Amino acid sequence: MVEWESVLHEAAERVQDVRDRLISTQRGTERIGQGAGGDITMRVDQEAEEEIIELVKQKGDVRLIAEEHGESGPKDAKWTVVIDPIDGSSNFERGIPFYCTSIAVLRGKTLDDATHALVRNLVNGDTYYSEAGGYSTKNGAQIKTSALEDLREATLGIDISRTTLPVVRSMNSLISSIKRQMHFGANALEACYLAEGRLDGFLDVRGRIRVVDLAAGYLIARQAGAVFSDERGGALNPAISVGERFSVVGAANRALHARILGKLKAGS
Repeated sequence: MVEWESVLHEAAERVQDVRDRLISTQRGTERIGQGAGGDITMRVDQEAEEEIIELVKQKGDVRLIAEEHGESGPKDAKWTVVIDPIDGSSNFERGIPFYCTSIAVLRGKTLDDATHALVRNLVNGDTYYSEAGGYSTKNGAQIKTSALEDLREATLGIDISRTTLPVVRSMNSLISSIKRQMHFGANALEACYLAEGRLDGFLDVRGRIRVVDLAAGYLIARQAGAVFSDERGGALNPAISVGERFSVVGAANRALHARILGKLKAGS
């Protein structure tokens, strides 16, 4: 039996070491190609991911879904490990202190089959962790989502970068109804902000989010009380692959989730 909790914590420590060694260096931000996920790969991305893969591959029957290296291992493996070594690498490159490492373990073929998840804030070391059937923690202490139900008082993380005019129009009714809209540039960490009540919702309705961006944060936020769907209110059921793109609507509770969906439908 794999002790995934200890494996994920060790992996996060290894990535932290890579970040600490390469931060503020020209080598760290050296662009060395394009990753399997389509984004530019920097040296820090590559070295961090290699550390995770080296550790995880020792655990036997594992399929890997990795931001830089892509997919490897048997498709019928017992475990699938979804890796984004540096989520928010553009922030890392620009010296913006908001990025993380994100690792999820699945035993099955959907996001709901996630069994273990860890997100490490690589700037301050805050570590979010959860297991299916349990609860979510930040640095070992249990966290829960916000109880806020009033959309007018809500702060939502919404990614609108590189979107189209029709999508912007569809969100107008929602954005004009809330207290504040923001996006920090690292989806996994934003999902953890939803999990601990710093954000009341987390949305990407551009059809651009990927499994590597969301898998770990999804389990952590759900176990803390969050509700997720696609932009129409249907279940999230993306293929567990590097190339799959989809939309997501997450909220701190069912009442707020329903109000967000109502505004999106009003704008469509």
